[in-house]
Amino acid sequence: MRVPVSWLADHVELPPTVDELAEVLTLGGLKVEGVEHPTAGVRGVVVAEVRSVRRMEGSDKLSFVEVTTGDRDYGIVCGASNFAPGDRVPAALPGATLPSRDPASPEPVRIGAKTLFGTTSNGMLASARELGVGDDHRGIWVLDGDAPLGADLAEWLGLDDAVLDLELTPDRGYALSMWGIARDLHALTGAALRLPAEPHAAPALPDGFGVELTDPRRSPRFVLTTVEGVAWGPSPAWLQRRLAAAGMRPIANLVDATNYGMLETGQPTHAYDAARVAGDRLVVRDARPGETLVTLDDVERRLDPDDVVIADAEGAAGLAGVMGGARTEVGATTTTVLLEGASWDAPSVNRTARRHGLRSEASARFEKVVPDALCAEASDHIAALLVRIAGGRATARTDHHPAPRPRPTITLRPARAARRLGLDLSAARQAELLEAIGCAVDADGGAAAVRPPAYRPDLQIEEDLYEEIARVHGYDLIPETLPSTGQVGGRTPQDTARRAVRTALAGAGWTEVLVFPFIATEDLSALGLAGDDRRRRPVALLNPLSKEEAVLRTTLLPGLLRTVAKNVNRQTPDVAVFEVGHVFLPPTAEEPGADSRQEGAVLPAEPTFLGLAAAGAFAPERWDAPARAVDLGDVLGAVDLVARTVRLPGLAVEPTDQRPFHPGRAARLLLDGVALGTVGELHPKVAAAFGLPPRTLAGELRLDPLVAEGIRPPAPVPPSALPSLRIDVAVVVDAAVPAARVEAAVRAGAGDRLTELRLFDVYTGPSVGEGRRSLAYRLRLDDPRRQLTDDDAHTVIEAVATAVAAQVDGTLRR
Repeated sequence: MRVPVSWLADHVELPPTVDELAEVLTLGGLKVEGVEHPTAGVRGVVVAEVRSVRRMEGSDKLSFVEVTTGDRDYGIVCGASNFAPGDRVPAALPGATLPSRDPASPEPVRIGAKTLFGTTSNGMLASARELGVGDDHRGIWVLDGDAPLGADLAEWLGLDDAVLDLELTPDRGYALSMWGIARDLHALTGAALRLPAEPHAAPALPDGFGVELTDPRRSPRFVLTTVEGVAWGPSPAWLQRRLAAAGMRPIANLVDATNYGMLETGQPTHAYDAARVAGDRLVVRDARPGETLVTLDDVERRLDPDDVVIADAEGAAGLAGVMGGARTEVGATTTTVLLEGASWDAPSVNRTARRHGLRSEASARFEKVVPDALCAEASDHIAALLVRIAGGRATARTDHHPAPRPRPTITLRPARAARRLGLDLSAARQAELLEAIGCAVDADGGAAAVRPPAYRPDLQIEEDLYEEIARVHGYDLIPETLPSTGQVGGRTPQDTARRAVRTALAGAGWTEVLVFPFIATEDLSALGLAGDDRRRRPVALLNPLSKEEAVLRTTLLPGLLRTVAKNVNRQTPDVAVFEVGHVFLPPTAEEPGADSRQEGAVLPAEPTFLGLAAAGAFAPERWDAPARAVDLGDVLGAVDLVARTVRLPGLAVEPTDQRPFHPGRAARLLLDGVALGTVGELHPKVAAAFGLPPRTLAGELRLDPLVAEGIRPPAPVPPSALPSLRIDVAVVVDAAVPAARVEAAVRAGAGDRLTELRLFDVYTGPSVGEGRRSLAYRLRLDDPRRQLTDDDAHTVIEAVATAVAAQVDGTLRR
């Protein structure tokens, strides 16, 4: 929001300097990003009147213009032709300066006399852009007919005016207007407020222009004012300068009045040419299937049934809360204006603006809620401005407000507010602070009933009042204190465990990624999930960013697989990524959704998952290890690392053919018999659907059960005073036998003396036979009572051989 300081000064008494004003607003929650002086450097430019214009010999574009400042005449060569004798224009005479438009050379441009085609030009006539008051460079800026002849332009129009650039938070919609900012300054400083009195409203005549509201929920109030006898033309110079300083291009009086009124009051309005409106009424309704509208930017838009339109007898004439239609726009032939001032449902306007990619100044305000009460007041104010600058008179006003929305009454508990804010403020002082912003406060014993002002629809709950009390009191006056009881900061054990898991995976060569939690329903089909799979029932977004991001994710895999595909497509084929994040699943009795404040709303369950995906070459053991093709062992190794990080004994592993994985190349992970997830090689069809290499590995598992107890304390293992006995055994089994079953058999054979078991090699080749593989394990045995010998080693090896033969039909390589 750009705020010309002189415009703001019309409505409230300002601090002595612009810097003090900026500080007050920033401390009050209206952050001033910067202070600009867009017309700084205009010196020596005066109001002159054109006496004559003649074409210069030898040029088909230049003219010699005679002008007067009242006490002296000047001859100036000019290339523009949009003026005539009698017009008053800005003349930059020799010695004058204009603002520089070159960022590399910000010094003002000095104007001197020049000779062109043998004729001396005493300065130049200036356009609005050359003066820094706008972007129009199509011709000379023609001033008002009553502009004071010979007056210094900078003094007459206040061209030394500063402009504040405000960065507003979404809850400060009221501050998108001079009135709203003035009210805040009044509350923050006690300065005198100078808002205009409400103008006299034209009566709502029975035979006035008709209005019909088909759904008052989406259009709570609609005011239509008829102004007859207007004339199209340029706006006064002061109004053009203010619009340009506020960042809006002046067009003509009938349009500028609505823009100026919006910036001043915060109420967007729209002017229809009454002669171009078909029929005798405007109907506010939902758009019809297949209906189109050419908006004011000359773009034909296909409307959605969720759009709200203002329609006449021929069809849609405006897109509610966003932009009017070109068919009924005002122009040079307009003599009667229908001025619309309405309030609209904020979410509906937001959806429409996003759907059509059409963010306007109007939609920016309606999305933040424009109160119903402002419609009539602002409409009358803008109609009066329209009459002032375009002539005519207001002859009728139709005001449809079928179901006025009551302003809320909020219970304020002053003692609770003081505790929450850490301020020693009495109930009377809190009431005084709230009354400064316009609240009506009715104190009754320990609590107070607070009714927010109509211009603050953002105040809905008690905590909103706390914020206003602190803001008006002064954020800088709140003492810095620590809470006297309870935990101050810190992480929960579960947070610490999750952080440790992420750190461990990153240290093992995996790269953490953060992916948007939105996917397409087609992604779930591409994964080949069964029709009755819980993950096939995602939560649809009401206003998705795109068709590819239309639902909340029920699995981390689509985002991770797209990340791998994007890297592979950009010549980075070796990828190993992971993500820790929420998925959104239909609630069940075992896994209910979060509590909802909205009655009847069913929220999804949001468990935390760990997702993994890898392709190409990977070397997780050592950073300098030679690259090798990623395989299932790498993903299982990552899962084992997670278990070891939180000091779990390990997860059980069993084979599975669950989609989206390749049959026989995937493993289900279990903790105490409960399935946590699945990892494995992707099915070729799934890999192809996501544009991935054929041997892509992936998986996901529930992280919440693993970190529920945080990082468990290490199991006490008394150190042995005697040396350990280390044994290597290689077990040859059928290739289809899961490694987890082989490991269980080795543990069973090794007995109670086994203190460590690690798989360190997997081999397939001619020496072990077709369809078989060798798994090599390193065992460590300890006995605190006696020294273990070679005989003990032979005994354990034989016991292991017996166990693997009995349990997995395996043999030991000798």
